[in-house]
Amino acid sequence: MRKKGVARIIGLIAKTILITLILLLIQQTYAQEFTPEIITTTFPEVAPTLLEQIERFYEISERSLEIGYNVTLDTPSVLETIINNRNRYIIANNFSQNSINLIFIGSGKTLFNQKIETSDSIIFKIEDLNLQFTLHFANKTHAQVELKLFRQEIPPDVDYFELFDIQVRLAQYEIYSPTDLTAMIEFTNFGEGPSHIRLIYSIINIAGKEFYTGIDEKIVETDQVMIKNFDTLDIPNGQYIIRTTIYYGDNQEATSEESFTLKPVPKTQILKQPLLFIGIVLASFIIIVFLKKRQNQIFSNQ
Repeated sequence: MRKKGVARIIGLIAKTILITLILLLIQQTYAQEFTPEIITTTFPEVAPTLLEQIERFYEISERSLEIGYNVTLDTPSVLETIINNRNRYIIANNFSQNSINLIFIGSGKTLFNQKIETSDSIIFKIEDLNLQFTLHFANKTHAQVELKLFRQEIPPDVDYFELFDIQVRLAQYEIYSPTDLTAMIEFTNFGEGPSHIRLIYSIINIAGKEFYTGIDEKIVETDQVMIKNFDTLDIPNGQYIIRTTIYYGDNQEATSEESFTLKPVPKTQILKQPLLFIGIVLASFIIIVFLKKRQNQIFSNQ
């Protein structure tokens, strides 16, 4: 009799685990079906050892490319561009006197990978657009480069009296993943009309090392609030400052900054999934035992 009871309990536990696994499989299947795809920054056909050497990441908007963006790089860098809603990556590395190595990645392939000299201009054809990369200067530690996107028509600049203020706020000041960083940028235009601004995001650690630079262009009428997500941000744990600077008018600028901390994932978060599984198993076991007893009581009453 005792053996039958033990066998029955073992059978109930086996059924409970089986039902739990089925429920988790269904949950995982539906989660994959309905959860939006998360796209992360990847660099196809580029050796991992090369990626480890790249310390700087620039995210340059299409509008900024139309106006032209000129920057002096002081370390191997990745310049990410989003043109016609598609990501392209330009990697500048191997700095030497009067030359650098240039890699262009588009459509998931390495389309260009070779050495270019000072004053060289490389034009990449992107559908009906031309993206021009120019190397103005290079030595062993620095490279001055320029990116410009050419269209058939470029809208003319309009002069206005301009006076701006900017305020940055963070959704969370303590985060556990770099991609959780979300900033709310509030612009206030005190001028007489719409103003064109260049917006620079910088993420700097407490030692003053800059890990990320984002460049964007906007036309602001009066007051405007913008949400900025950092879906491709990859930085180590630590304390950081996000600095947002706008440039407008005749060499005018305004700056706002906030501090945040990137922390390791807490143990409670790591244990959350196993504890959830154990909880579901126990709950399922209790329900099955209860239903079994209820069924036996009904049969005994009959």
